[in-house]
Amino acid sequence: MKDCPIFISSSDSYSDLWPVFFDLFKMYWPQYSGIIYLNTEEKTYSTEGLQIVCTQVGKNKSFGITFRKGLDSIEDDNVLLMMIDYFFMGNVNSDKMQEYYSYFVDNKLDSLCLVNQKYPNTTDSEHPELLMVNPPAPYIMFSYQIAFWKKAILYQMALPHEDPWMSEWYGTLRAEKMQIRLAYIADDKYNPIPYNGAGCLHKGKWLDDAIEHLNSLNYKIDFDRRGYFKELPSTLESRIKFKWRIVRNGLMGSYIDLLRRRKIHDN
Repeated sequence: MKDCPIFISSSDSYSDLWPVFFDLFKMYWPQYSGIIYLNTEEKTYSTEGLQIVCTQVGKNKSFGITFRKGLDSIEDDNVLLMMIDYFFMGNVNSDKMQEYYSYFVDNKLDSLCLVNQKYPNTTDSEHPELLMVNPPAPYIMFSYQIAFWKKAILYQMALPHEDPWMSEWYGTLRAEKMQIRLAYIADDKYNPIPYNGAGCLHKGKWLDDAIEHLNSLNYKIDFDRRGYFKELPSTLESRIKFKWRIVRNGLMGSYIDLLRRRKIHDN
């Protein structure tokens, strides 16, 4: 089976990460020979040895529109979803990736998450290293962790007005109502792609784990350009703002969308 095409969610504001991401990609997954769709707005990027297609979807007013336009650029029915700040931190098990992708296709799954997210309700699958998720799975039924997806289902997880956080919030509720066929790896030891699920950035600034990894490789990069993230205590104001974002996105269409959602499989 050919390699599953990769869809990397990004934007031009993260173009400084592109060389780092793809240097690590080539270092840790030299066996990959498929097409990589890099979601961009106007910029392009290429590097020797990889088939990178820049989507160039143009400037849009929201993440959801940019994300969907990027998916529209892909002809294949399936994609391997990645976020641009998911830097590889070890060798990818290419054989295991092929094995999991074959299982995803053969069993007509909607998604196969390649990290163990501790889903609360699960059943065994026909694969000893994978479990099936039974909804509900609050906050994690949909996420942007690295996963195989049916493109048509992934498209529905982000509405045009939603940002990444709100699409995960409402996407989880959508995925639960749709009762998508979701599998995931049963234990961290089966993870075929070593990476930090928190990403390398938070609020645009570098996280310690990414800095340590790049320094261990003697990778030259100006960390001062973006700065360093420092965790601050949660405040009542920040919690209220987040709650308001949920309500606001709901009023913009996420609530109505949820009311219209139905189970998509007969069994």
